[in-house]
Amino acid sequence: MSHTPPPVPQAPGPLSACAPRWPLLFCLLAVAAAVLAYRDVGFFGFCNLDDSVYVTENRLVLSGLSWDTVRRAFVPDNTGYLSPLVTLSFVLDAQAFGFWAGGFHLVNLAWHVANVVLFFWLVLRLSDSRIAALLAAALLAVHPAHVEAVAWISARKDMLSTFFGLAAIHIYIGWARRPRASLNAGLHAAHVLSLMAKPMLVTLPGLLVLLDFWPLRRLGAAKGGVLPDWRELAARVREKSLLLALGVLAAFVALSTHMQTFDRLDPGLGLKVANALASCAGYLKLLVWPSNQALVYPFPESVPLAHSLGGQGLVLGLTALCVWQVRRRPYLLVGWLWFLCALIPVIMPPRVGMHVAMADRWAYVPFLGLYLALGCLVAEAFSALRRPWARVALCLALLAPLAALTLVQQRQLATWATPSTIYEQALRVTRKSHVVLNNYGGIKVAEGDDAAAEELYREALRLHPTYDACLYNLGLLCMRGERFDEALDFLTRARPEMKRVGKEYEAMRAMAHCLARLGRSGEAQVLYLGCLELEPGKLDAWLDWAKLAEVLGQRDRALGLYRMSLTVAPGNPNGLDGVRRLEAPAPSLP
Repeated sequence: MSHTPPPVPQAPGPLSACAPRWPLLFCLLAVAAAVLAYRDVGFFGFCNLDDSVYVTENRLVLSGLSWDTVRRAFVPDNTGYLSPLVTLSFVLDAQAFGFWAGGFHLVNLAWHVANVVLFFWLVLRLSDSRIAALLAAALLAVHPAHVEAVAWISARKDMLSTFFGLAAIHIYIGWARRPRASLNAGLHAAHVLSLMAKPMLVTLPGLLVLLDFWPLRRLGAAKGGVLPDWRELAARVREKSLLLALGVLAAFVALSTHMQTFDRLDPGLGLKVANALASCAGYLKLLVWPSNQALVYPFPESVPLAHSLGGQGLVLGLTALCVWQVRRRPYLLVGWLWFLCALIPVIMPPRVGMHVAMADRWAYVPFLGLYLALGCLVAEAFSALRRPWARVALCLALLAPLAALTLVQQRQLATWATPSTIYEQALRVTRKSHVVLNNYGGIKVAEGDDAAAEELYREALRLHPTYDACLYNLGLLCMRGERFDEALDFLTRARPEMKRVGKEYEAMRAMAHCLARLGRSGEAQVLYLGCLELEPGKLDAWLDWAKLAEVLGQRDRALGLYRMSLTVAPGNPNGLDGVRRLEAPAPSLP
């Protein structure tokens, strides 16, 4: 960003008339709203969708903080997005709280509050209006659309990415008004940190160009109009080339390292476009009338033509309205285009994990643009009112929808109290998801309700017959009921897919156990050998094979396997007991 911009005037017009007198007080009001809205999250638990991958079963998080942990956090492991900042954040949480889930949730809330603070000051700097800043920050603080991002521990990615993205925008505004090398370096560093949490803000250069248009006024204007001069626009884009390159690199890393699994369909371009148009309308509905929210909105196998055309019409109509108002209210066009630009990374996402129609957490950054536009619109109306009673009436009129949103937010937050309530809400309001059914089945197994779990697993397999995790879980459930023939069938079907994602060991070990119980000892030993070739450092297969060999009277093989288990895990009690038992001299005959 070598181009030196001219001095930039402050935002013009009626918004300037609302210059803040007590910005800190207004900011504290927004913070208080966020804290009160999410005060109960400290009592929530872990969710077995992604929280196990990122936290409770993450070997890096379990290993504790060390230089080696820091190094390994930057190495892709095929379990999720490469997000070293989030991983290290979870490592610190584990050091501080152990595995008290409430601690992790409270840290999420702290990052949300930090985002509310940064967004308040950002809107204040852009609009020069305390009313606009307070309303926009309050919407971010309490809107039900953001419950998932705050109450889901794994969504820490969105919190951190947004925090550093907002920091980058603050730095950019300072640089645009007074260019300095230190601010230039800080801008790029903040963008890198944002991308290291989640590659959501790959569109940051586009958002900055929008702010160049309004309120920074760095694009100039073509003769006789409000459209930017193309030469100035090209210059503004060129100065952001490094930011754009960083975004492209982050997108490449995300696509090349994220696991590609859990999906039951691979939609074509036409279906993706149709869903993208329909989901734009879905996000706007979520903004205005949040209801029937769920953890997973399954990707549709088809989109009704009316939905896609309706979404297209809505986007074109609102765009035309904002363009029509661009002379008097340029913030409307900027806020609307912010929404569309920030949605680009997720509106037609590639296959990384699982296709979904939309997601509440993905609205966290796009909605900021809409909050900015709404806040400025209300501030303009407020400044146009001259009588005190009229201003009081407007404030009271705004309190009603904010109170209604808070009530809806509290109801939605209650569905995140336990894993069971999360999945029950998802199954109640959406078409059934094979992932939700499978994970809810795991909860039922933990509760001892095997019959309900089996029903859920079978329904998930009806939707996605090759879903490896569900096949494996149903196989284990059949093993618990000593239905080894059925278990072996499910595990055999799960094995190829589990091999693809690096989990073949678990399937082979369970299959070997079933074969042993069915009297097919030779086949079982072959599978145990395969397990040890795949994962020689895992203890379970050594002990399982040793016990089978001992039962079969293969004393020397069993003794050797028990001894090998002691090299893998010195001092393990089963290995010591097996060696002691087999090395004991046989009792002499009388």
